[in-house]
Amino acid sequence: MSENENMSMQERINYFYRQSGGPGNPEIDRILEEHLKNGKDHGITGRKEEPKDAFMEVFMNDHSMRPLAMGAMKMGFDLKDRWEEYVDAQKQPDIQQLVEALRKEEITK
Repeated sequence: MSENENMSMQERINYFYRQSGGPGNPEIDRILEEHLKNGKDHGITGRKEEPKDAFMEVFMNDHSMRPLAMGAMKMGFDLKDRWEEYVDAQKQPDIQQLVEALRKEEITK
């Protein structure tokens, strides 16, 4: 195990700033973005890891928590599907209103 793996978060932050020229360096944002996209300790290379990714990784790698995480994901997907169905239904014209409108047109002809 390397020395960096045993460092606390604050020690890692301080080490990063020493390496990158300090918190006032105008390049810090670019360096951090690059690290978050390509750092070996930040998930898939080329994709910026988000807090939800780290959270899911912890739960999915813990066999006792995996069913809970999978259940929560399924509920989220189901809720999203129900919401999309509701929104789509609101966009659809009401069939009964269409029938009434057609009947009124036939009567006036």
